[in-house]
Amino acid sequence: MRELYIASKRLLERIHLLTGEIANKSGGRLRFEEHIALPEFGQIILRFELLSGSCTLDELDGCERMMQEVLRGEFLSDFMGSVYKKAGVTPEKMFAIIPLCNERYSGEEITEGVHAEGIRRDARYLLGACGLSEDTPCWEIQPEDELNLLIFGDPEAPMRSFDADGVKVNLQEVDRFFCEGLMRAEFYAKRNGISLARALIQA
Repeated sequence: MRELYIASKRLLERIHLLTGEIANKSGGRLRFEEHIALPEFGQIILRFELLSGSCTLDELDGCERMMQEVLRGEFLSDFMGSVYKKAGVTPEKMFAIIPLCNERYSGEEITEGVHAEGIRRDARYLLGACGLSEDTPCWEIQPEDELNLLIFGDPEAPMRSFDADGVKVNLQEVDRFFCEGLMRAEFYAKRNGISLARALIQA
């Protein structure tokens, strides 16, 4: 497989630099866990773990404000789902709340980031390798040993697997309305200096 932008040395070094600064500013309480590309919206999101016993909404607000101050709009950032669960936003609640965000945050503009073209090239390449149109709207690329590629479609459709020049690509379909709700909540939280968890609860 050709080198993907999402896994390129230059990008990974940039992520390492910024996430290291976040870890230092947090006194070691925040640990970088993963980065995920969102090609349809032209963004890369960085996800963190919170290494402390307590986890209140006020604490998450402060942490996510600091993360965005360091990132300066180059990346989006939030926490792993396990962190939000500790703050009371369980997966069950998230699945019920996120569709409401499209209405609650309907005026929130979703803008693309500086890495948009690179990750969209990745999406076109992977979609072509899976025998799909390169224009297929792509929600996520998860750069793991086995690549996970999520496209907008029927969330009830079974997962399919493809070979992309020797690398296994797992293709899944997800609901666009749900994903757009999550993105609007992300941008609302970023603009208002609060955590994604609080934005979801307020919806």
